[in-house]
Amino acid sequence: MNAVTHGLTAAKPYLPTERPSYEAFAADQLQRLAPQTQVEHELSQTIIDATWRLRRIPALEARLFEDDSSGNATDPHKIVRSLDTLSRHELRLRKLLTAATAELQDRLAIRRNMQKQQGLPSTPKQSGFVLQTPAHVALNNEPPHSIHTANAPSTPEIGMAGSQSSSQAA
Repeated sequence: MNAVTHGLTAAKPYLPTERPSYEAFAADQLQRLAPQTQVEHELSQTIIDATWRLRRIPALEARLFEDDSSGNATDPHKIVRSLDTLSRHELRLRKLLTAATAELQDRLAIRRNMQKQQGLPSTPKQSGFVLQTPAHVALNNEPPHSIHTANAPSTPEIGMAGSQSSSQAA
């Protein structure tokens, strides 16, 4: 079994020792982002996971420059390769974070505009129920026939469907 070296590409965004801290961070961020739809929740989770992984990178970089326990200095070529790898992971995670944040902001703006046009409160806590109208379904990229389908596949044009539904609502 291979040892976890940095955890930046692992299935779970946290290392086993980080679980309690990650769960507290994720709960705080979910409360702050306040997703109301499934798509908003998925985008929020992507933002949380990418942010958590990005926070780990400075400690990994610092660890590269520490001497090992036997007192031998670390190979400079190995350090350069490791820094290059970390840099690539950081770039990938930053792009993911930027894209997910932009998509979430777009979806929130569309939802709020639709709710404002319909005279509805902006949060379900104010009304006591979650909006389930054809406009809400379009916002979640679900075709109208999938309202009753539990596992409807999502379409690849996530950004396109939201902008189409907002132009149709206007």
